[in-house]
Amino acid sequence: MINKSLKIKELIPYKNGVFTQKDEISPAYINLKNPKFIEIDNTYYSGIIIVNYYREYSELILKKLIDTNINMNISIFYEKQDTYKTIRDLTYNIGNVGVSLKDTDNSRQDMEIAAFTYSDAKYIRKEMQINNEELYFLYIYITVYSDNVSELNYYLNKIEGLLESIGLQTKRANFRQEEVMLACLPTTENNYIIKNAAKRNVLTNGLVSTYPFITSSIFDEEGIFIGTNIYNDSLIFIDRYNSEKYKNANICVFGTSGSRKIILFKIINIKICCFGARTICY
Repeated sequence: MINKSLKIKELIPYKNGVFTQKDEISPAYINLKNPKFIEIDNTYYSGIIIVNYYREYSELILKKLIDTNINMNISIFYEKQDTYKTIRDLTYNIGNVGVSLKDTDNSRQDMEIAAFTYSDAKYIRKEMQINNEELYFLYIYITVYSDNVSELNYYLNKIEGLLESIGLQTKRANFRQEEVMLACLPTTENNYIIKNAAKRNVLTNGLVSTYPFITSSIFDEEGIFIGTNIYNDSLIFIDRYNSEKYKNANICVFGTSGSRKIILFKIINIKICCFGARTICY
């Protein structure tokens, strides 16, 4: 029985159904039946796990991916390891592997693997003890999405080709699509089911190559043509008079003698002071 004293406007939410903000952002359906992708509101999502890569890179390893127009989410996890414990474990393993190398009963293949492990462990320990490097566990996941399955497979093949061209080994997250997708969401959930497949060690100097924020283009509609981007050959237009975007903007230009730095400053109307071979701009 409903109390008659209850106002009619208080009954409206119960009559029409309770609809919260959570219901507005929630998908209508989620299909997890296919092990190769997840379907959410007519959009297909598929994950890729980077399982191996070089320890040292001279450029950003994700630059080629970010420069593409493929719809994807990239998630990177770092786990710093205890330096004292790591050096202690490395010293223990180096001793054990050194003993196994002296065992002549092992096959040639086993000896080559043991020798590689031995030299690799010694290199990491040297970098940590002498160069004050620190060891991290690195995890990289990629979720690609599209409106149809054919286009999704095309994007997956293209991404795998790009990653393999720079020495990154990948594995599709079949039967682990949900875990990879959750890892690429802002919830930052790195599930143990996929951690063992993606975990690789990297030193401090190798973390720089995983920096994911790259400006693929700089284009202001009313800007002045400055030049081309050396990374993707895109045109660069900068409107330095746009005070809303560039508050108290400063420009610093480096170049060899005769590279026409002063001409650039005259084009964009910047005051310059010249002292011999040096040019000071403000």
